[in-house]
Amino acid sequence: MRRPTPLNWFVILAVLAVGLALGLPPDPHAIHQLHTTATAFRLAIAALLIPYILIWYAAFYAFGKLVEYARHLKGTKDGEGFYKMTIGMGVLAFSLVVPAIVSITLHRIAVHNPAFRPEATIIANYVNIFPGVAAFLLLLNGARALLRTAPGAAQRFDLRWHTAWFLLLAVVFSHLTIENQYQSNPYHLSLWILIVTIIVPYLYGWAVGLMSAYDLNVYSKAVRGSLYRRAIKQFANGIAVAILGSIAIQFTNITIGQRIDKSLGAVLLADYMLLIIIAAGLALMALGTRKLKQIEEI
Repeated sequence: MRRPTPLNWFVILAVLAVGLALGLPPDPHAIHQLHTTATAFRLAIAALLIPYILIWYAAFYAFGKLVEYARHLKGTKDGEGFYKMTIGMGVLAFSLVVPAIVSITLHRIAVHNPAFRPEATIIANYVNIFPGVAAFLLLLNGARALLRTAPGAAQRFDLRWHTAWFLLLAVVFSHLTIENQYQSNPYHLSLWILIVTIIVPYLYGWAVGLMSAYDLNVYSKAVRGSLYRRAIKQFANGIAVAILGSIAIQFTNITIGQRIDKSLGAVLLADYMLLIIIAAGLALMALGTRKLKQIEEI
């Protein structure tokens, strides 16, 4: 019996996620909070599923192409780096779909058992954070392994300005998250647990993801072959864009989004705009891996 391919997994998980999202009754609390009707709420969920499905497809497509390319490089000096990146891309692909399925399931349990709502929120937050952090850490390990194989790749750019803006981002994100915690306790956690298990992992995951994109960009400048360089650079840029989209979503939905009155139209528009950023990042990663596969076929 053949193992499921990455695209087979995409179909299985996407059908499951869509079935749960549209098949389960809408949450009355969410309908009341968004000042809408059950029908409009279902239509909004269906509309939101479109960019999510595109993001999931791009991630699993990139994973599949990396699997094929890493298999082609087995035993070469670049093989170890691409093998680690393939594992990281696989974890990233699954971390985009599986947490959504878990969150939908936990949320529906909480609708019928309101006392479970705090636990559902905590578990959903952790399931959304930690697999993504692991994925970007694996991608960074792969990028570092590739960097060690490239002559002259040790000459890096000045990171001082990048460090400055990321520290500013960390301070602002931490401040807004803690302030929201004091106002409405959306995380159902004590302050120190919030800092250690929510704020720090988010910042660490973003930093690791951006470092992997940076290292891959450095690697792309040190290797030969214009097509190969463009493919690596495109993949690296995709990681950076996806990270920026993740940052924008967290600032909007977790921090700034807590401060404004919500309407269905406003939430749908904001989510669409932010998801498009992540979709663009994953699309760049997918295109980069497609070029790598084309190199193998030449």
